[in-house]
Amino acid sequence: DLGDQGFESIGYFLENNNSLTHLRFVDFHVDTECGHNIAMAFEQCRNSSLIRFVLESSNDEDTFSEIATVLRFQSQLEALHLNDNNIGRNGCVALGNTLRGWQSSNLKCLSLFSNAIDDLGLQALVEGMSNCSNLEKLFLSDNRSITAAGLRSMSPLLQSESCSLQRIALENINFGDDGAISLADGLRVNKSMRTLNFAPMQSGISHVGWAAFSKLLCDTSSINSTYLSNHTLVDIGGFYDDSDTPPDIEGYLEWNRDGRRHSVIRKILESHPDLDMEPFFQWKLKLLPVVVDWFQSARSRMLANNLGESFQRQSLQNRELSALYKFVRGMPSLAVTSFWQQFTVNAQAKRRRIDDELRRLEDERRRLDGERCKLDYDEEAAWVILGGRPKSEGEGSSDFVSGAKRRRQE
Repeated sequence: DLGDQGFESIGYFLENNNSLTHLRFVDFHVDTECGHNIAMAFEQCRNSSLIRFVLESSNDEDTFSEIATVLRFQSQLEALHLNDNNIGRNGCVALGNTLRGWQSSNLKCLSLFSNAIDDLGLQALVEGMSNCSNLEKLFLSDNRSITAAGLRSMSPLLQSESCSLQRIALENINFGDDGAISLADGLRVNKSMRTLNFAPMQSGISHVGWAAFSKLLCDTSSINSTYLSNHTLVDIGGFYDDSDTPPDIEGYLEWNRDGRRHSVIRKILESHPDLDMEPFFQWKLKLLPVVVDWFQSARSRMLANNLGESFQRQSLQNRELSALYKFVRGMPSLAVTSFWQQFTVNAQAKRRRIDDELRRLEDERRRLDGERCKLDYDEEAAWVILGGRPKSEGEGSSDFVSGAKRRRQE
């Protein structure tokens, strides 16, 4: 036991030291008083050189919460190892608030083994970790109260464009098929994760959960779905022993280890023996060189990786010719369809122009009819003033006749 004087010395040391990089409190029991002293010592610390902090065996969540709260001044930390502490829900909230409050987080590793974390606690931590764009490793093993609901709360973190996580450890957590499905859904658009560790025999997942991981790695529903599958994960399951991982998943992971481009090509060729070109017709012949280049790249990569037994050169060439034939064969019908589509567009446009012209002519006709009626009226009034219209030849010597009489004569 360091006692008050010992911790006072530590506080003075932390306050005045500018070269300390690692600080560890391990191998002794951290009770409430000890935790309070650690927090007080840390509160005096403005050391920007400290990059690694290790704390183990605090006995209650209030003690841990106090320590986690004073870490708000240590945003330069790159590694937090807080294993075997009774963090509880309050401790998770305190740590989450600290992580969320860091203006510029350098944290790369967060280790929280065996800390009595439950689903709500994990959710609070995720809210804080979302602020840690440099976080690469997260260890949550032996927190047996975490279920599928807690893992589901991690989806926003995993799907964030700023996510840098590369490894998550979940050993000795019975998350079941629902948890596996939640993890697979969260990782569907993730581009950083490479390792997902859990103990298959203790995870409680069946073929249903493994099927979710299989679809994550290689969605065979369409070529585009296969292309958009996950090609970055290289390990799923046991860290030291992958014997419990199903063969199809281990095969996909092996392809991912060869690099994304190779993995995409291999998965498409394995999953789609008959390549459907119709979805690409919308780009017309402009996409044809891309199709040719893709097959050439596939051929070179297959040969470079000694995959001649699975993909013989002749077989790959036949598939290339088949795809090109389908592509070119689809062009005539596409051209005819495009012609008549354009024809209907032009016809509709011309009909609108004709309708507009007819409306304009109708308006002009009504205007001219109005002018004609006015002229007739004015002319009749003028003849009345003049005493009538002139008589027609052979109707007497009078030079004028009335308009009414003229109309009768007409």
